[in-house]
Amino acid sequence: MSSLAMRHPRQIFSGPRPPPPVWPQHIEPLPKPAPVSPSSPLQWTNTQDDSQLSGILQVFQEGLRSVHKRKIFWMMKEPVNLNLLPNEYLDLLLKPLTNVFNQLRRCSLEETLQYNAYKLEESVFGAVFSSESSVFHSLRSIMVLALPNSLFETEGNVSPSVLRVLSRALEYDPMAPFAIIVTNFRDIAVFFPPSRDNPQPSFERVSSTQLSLALQVISAACIYTTMPGLWIDIADPGYEFLLPQGPVQNPDEPMLSDDGLLATHHRHSDFDIPTLLRNKARALQFFRWHDHIQHRHTKLVAKPNDVLQAVSNAFDSIPLRPLYHFDFAELPEDTIKHITETKRPSALQASGIMERFMRSKSFLVEIQDVISAGSKRGICTVYCCKIISIDNKPVALSPNLCLKLFDDRFQDFHECTQEEVSKWNGESLACWFRPFITTESLITNEILAYNKLQQVQGSVIPWFYGAHRFTLPDGIVLDGLLMEYIEGQAIDAHIEPALSHERQIKL
Repeated sequence: MSSLAMRHPRQIFSGPRPPPPVWPQHIEPLPKPAPVSPSSPLQWTNTQDDSQLSGILQVFQEGLRSVHKRKIFWMMKEPVNLNLLPNEYLDLLLKPLTNVFNQLRRCSLEETLQYNAYKLEESVFGAVFSSESSVFHSLRSIMVLALPNSLFETEGNVSPSVLRVLSRALEYDPMAPFAIIVTNFRDIAVFFPPSRDNPQPSFERVSSTQLSLALQVISAACIYTTMPGLWIDIADPGYEFLLPQGPVQNPDEPMLSDDGLLATHHRHSDFDIPTLLRNKARALQFFRWHDHIQHRHTKLVAKPNDVLQAVSNAFDSIPLRPLYHFDFAELPEDTIKHITETKRPSALQASGIMERFMRSKSFLVEIQDVISAGSKRGICTVYCCKIISIDNKPVALSPNLCLKLFDDRFQDFHECTQEEVSKWNGESLACWFRPFITTESLITNEILAYNKLQQVQGSVIPWFYGAHRFTLPDGIVLDGLLMEYIEGQAIDAHIEPALSHERQIKL
């Protein structure tokens, strides 16, 4: 039994998959081929240390984010019969990918992504994803091959059987596919044939505790990488600003004076962004406001001995959960061992104020020192501080903490010349606001990252103590993060040459 449901694309690439089949006994492993002559097949190089695949997966992840609000039709099937043959199992995993990409494609494109299953030779099953386009050149195909043999020899070299299959696959598709993904349902290897940009044929081994899901995701990521940018219907950046951001504003409402704007607007989210993009006068006023702030104020908003008032957990009303959860069990054993051995106790927990702090409505911090005055392009400054009061009750003993304040008033926009301003039109207005950073969006990203990596807080990343709203001595209100303070050198301090050889290796 099957039923049709609406699903976000990201939901399709999560969750368990049916376990891979065992190769039937009547399917014999490929015979060991004759030794390879020097003039024959390609010499594949392992590029694990310079991973092309990680970049492909990152691009795919960003693509899923760009359509995270879309939903597509997806066939929900009952538990699958586990007595599938290897070629049937390969079809089960891969054929639905065409459905995903074809539903996401632009309506103006007539061509579709095609899936073709074939038998390369006895006991070697394959699938090819390809598309012929009248608008674009033919997409470089993606091939997936399944065979019963081991993919690698004990020394880590590609096995002769796989080398022979790769040669046959390249004969099958003389246009040279973008990638050939090879699996025996125990291991996965991704081979990248030579191309104009990468003339050296290379491969990468993939390790995963969820091999079937990894095979599906890697195949989808490679398909996405080969697609032209206009294939998937992604909203134009100008239209993205139509999503609810900033206060609702009637475009017919009279503009405030510059003085009125300065008195009422203190951060980017105080502006109505869609109106800025569509009204030249309001856009120019925003840049005057921005210029005034940067010439009258400094990015460094606090100094030692300053006391900042804080409203606790200002972002707790927003349910922030990462889309893809971090699976601690998938880490290599030596990484898990390192995390366990370097785990530090929480400084707030050790000082006995953790519970009070987490339940608090307000608190005071005193600045101890400036850690970072911020960069030209950044909007953050970082300080060492101590909590001196929680809910109006003094704190006798507080550890040093790290306070990161966000101030989007100091976003580094391009300075427009009079000539550029005179050429502004409806389309070019949006360009001057890309990217338009808001404190809220950056803090949300950091909260999601710390929540996702909660299991490794206090070891390879600092303990995270939440996002709060701080009032500065001059009355300006900024949002910021409190974290564990860790003694040490800055990343750009260039201390490596002075360290011992053993310490450099550990670093």
